[in-house]
Formats: sequence, C-alpha cells, structure tokens
Amino acid sequence: MTDTETDTPALRGYADGQADKRVAKARKIEHLIGSVAGKRLLDLGAGSGLLSTYFASRGADVTAADRDTSTFQPDLPVVTIDGDDLPFGDASFDIVIFNHVIEHVGDRPAQGHVLDEISRILKPGGQLYIAVPNRYAPVEPHFRLPFLGALPRGLADAMVRKWRGHARYDCYPLSRSQFMDLLEPRFARVEDKTADAFHFAVRHEMGASPLRLVPRAVARMAGPVYPTLIALATKA
Repeated sequence: MTDTETDTPALRGYADGQADKRVAKARKIEHLIGSVAGKRLLDLGAGSGLLSTYFASRGADVTAADRDTSTFQPDLPVVTIDGDDLPFGDASFDIVIFNHVIEHVGDRPAQGHVLDEISRILKPGGQLYIAVPNRYAPVEPHFRLPFLGALPRGLADAMVRKWRGHARYDCYPLSRSQFMDLLEPRFARVEDKTADAFHFAVRHEMGASPLRLVPRAVARMAGPVYPTLIALATKA
C-alpha cells in the first residue's frame, strides 16, 4: 500500500503479508485470463513479487515494476518507475496485471493517464487484468473504516487522521460505473469479471460455504456491491 503520509502517487500493490492468500489470488487471476505460458507479462505495482513469482512459474516471461522495488524478492527483471509515464516501449507486453493499484496512483485524471499508458504498452489483442476496491464497499480495505471510499474527501481525510493517525485519505477507489467509464474508451473490449472471480473463490477458497448455492445470474446482479471490482480489458 502506498505511504499515506505523503502526497506522492504510487504504483504499488497490496503488501504481501500472507503468501498463501497471494497464491490463491494468482490462481484466480490465471483462471480469468487463461494460460500465460510463453507470453510477456508485466506485473505493474509488484510489491514483494509473489504474483511475479507465480506467473513466472507458469511459463510467462515476467517483468515486474513498481515505484519502490526495495521489497521485491524474486530473481526476475524489475523496473523502478519514476514519473507518470511507464518506461516501456509501445506494444511490449501480452498481459498487464494491475491488481489493487489504480486506487493509489491519484485522482481520476491520473488514473486515466496510467490506463492510457497501459494501453500503449500492450500488444494488439493484449489483455489487462485490473482489480480495484469498490467505492461503496461497506468496509474500506486499506484503513478498515466503514464506507470510507464513498465519503467526501474532506470527511474521509478527517476520519483517517482521527482514527488511523494518517495525514489524509490518499486512495481513490471506484464505483462500477466509474470503473467502466475509465476502461471502455481505452480498450476494444471490457469484460466485467467480478462475478466470475466470486464464483472461483467460492469453489476453490471457501470450502463448503453456502455461497456455493448462489446462482451465477444472481451473483452477476450483485456486481455493483462487491467489495472488489475486477475487469479484463482487451486492446484492439
């Protein structure tokens, strides 16, 4: 997670506190995007590199990138990002993984710019996997405060100062409509994979949960209120 004491946007993924959960997340991503074998894959906002390690083990040609690469552990190529533009050539990658990072890069214009950059570095037909916290989630995932993402910025800042001791609320989660509004102008096809990810998690991560009984159609209807929104975007 980005340092909430500064005003510097960051391309960073979640802290990798629990490796088993990160591996489960990697398997879910692989289920949604398909085989990565032989493909050039960018793990953007790589953190300590658990996703990078997993996809390299699955046969991808992995490059990792982050603003702060000091915690990156695998023996894989890693690039330090300095500035707003991504330091890669046009059409460099088949796949970009952007997992719980876009909420940290800044406001909507900053988010739009990084998506433009991702589109630029993807090959024609390349895919972006992107996940972001839902703005209307009952509990905001970074600061664990109720409905924090939906509050006006001033009130959200006051809450994190009072209850978490941080200078400001520096995350910019998205509603489903905001998510799609950012993606659809920049990619030829955008598929909402939130319900599919939910079903995968129920089947493979939740044991004998009664959520297995939820019909897929009902799960899709609940898309706007899932705590995490997930999409797969394809470049023309």
